[in-house]
Amino acid sequence: MRQILIIADDLSGAADCGMACAGSGLQTVVMLGNSVNPVDADVLSVDADTRGLGPKRAVWETAMLMRRYMSSREQVVFKKLDSTLRGNVGAELAAVLTTQRAATSQQGHIVAVLAPAFPANGRTTREGKQLLNGKPLEEMEIWRRDGKQGSSYIPAMLEEAGMRSAVLSLDTIRSRNGNLHHEMTKLADGLDVLVCDAESDQDLQAIAKATAALGHNTVWAGSAGLAYHLPKAISLTATPSVDAAQTLVTGPTLFVVGSSAAISREQVKILTASSPELMTITIPPGDLLAGLDKRREHEKRLAEAFAITRDVAVLLGTEDKLKIDAGRLLSSALAQMIVPHCSKVGALVVTGGETARLVLQTWGVTGLRLVKELEPGLPFSITENWSRRLPVITKAGDFGNPQTLVHCREFLRTLDRPAKSSSKK
Repeated sequence: MRQILIIADDLSGAADCGMACAGSGLQTVVMLGNSVNPVDADVLSVDADTRGLGPKRAVWETAMLMRRYMSSREQVVFKKLDSTLRGNVGAELAAVLTTQRAATSQQGHIVAVLAPAFPANGRTTREGKQLLNGKPLEEMEIWRRDGKQGSSYIPAMLEEAGMRSAVLSLDTIRSRNGNLHHEMTKLADGLDVLVCDAESDQDLQAIAKATAALGHNTVWAGSAGLAYHLPKAISLTATPSVDAAQTLVTGPTLFVVGSSAAISREQVKILTASSPELMTITIPPGDLLAGLDKRREHEKRLAEAFAITRDVAVLLGTEDKLKIDAGRLLSSALAQMIVPHCSKVGALVVTGGETARLVLQTWGVTGLRLVKELEPGLPFSITENWSRRLPVITKAGDFGNPQTLVHCREFLRTLDRPAKSSSKK
């Protein structure tokens, strides 16, 4: 029986949050929200693909997926939120909470416990405000790039979505003798969301333990940082693993970098510098949006790379200044350009959740079975219910260190496959 349902707003988030559970030995599948294929898994992590939508549409999609995938009152519901508070944070959490309350209307008041911190990646919460490497999010590039405005004070975001909340301070989180659980219980009946400060994994572990003690009248909400502590907190045990390695496809590795994040750009530079045989195709955004004539030269180079089975990296150039809302259009055009070669790809590495979703969706992939985590926030998976057993690595744009893409390539080259790829080393 499915024991945990995760609802995320993009694919990389669904994957890294699901990986937090898979790392405990639970069979975990990431589903693209448009899939109706049945899966055998302890944990279902659903990509609602709502990060770039307006609030009203995001609420509709989130509620629809909740109704589709909820299976029982005993199932734990986890609303995955971006650790830098991008997307429709308040609106989507309200949709999950409202839908869960409607499904269990006779079972008592349901409260959400929200802990968006991810200390391993520099995301922390203090006095209800979200920080990145110790600085308020509104002062950082990631918010400016995403067009976010206002403060990163979480209760204000929740209030805009019509929810009442209270902040549990670090002193409360770190208190002893069950004081945290007592405070949560005292506040839960009169509020919609309990916002938890956290600066370390020990803080998140304490939050998870206290949240589990609240029982089934709870919606868990946060980033993968909190999800890592979920299985142990609710006493879930590992299930037998699926051995997918024997049936993996072979062929060259395709890197697709759709994120404009500075760290992703640095990772590509280091990858290409360390791999002179890797073919790199940089596509100016204007060429992708201009039509077939502008794309033809890039498509020709991509075909040449696969014809001689060379690993290839495709990335968007940064020379064109485009509107923020052009990102999805660019990712879609990039996915369409790549799709003719999907049968030749032996492994896929995608940076940027929206780009990953559109590439896989265009290829007809509806699910990914999570296998292992290569680095924090860097899950390795195998396509599920698709014609080919393709190795896939997804990464949020701002995650990782300078060597991350090099690490991905090295890992994929060491996979035990039925026949080694003939791609040039």
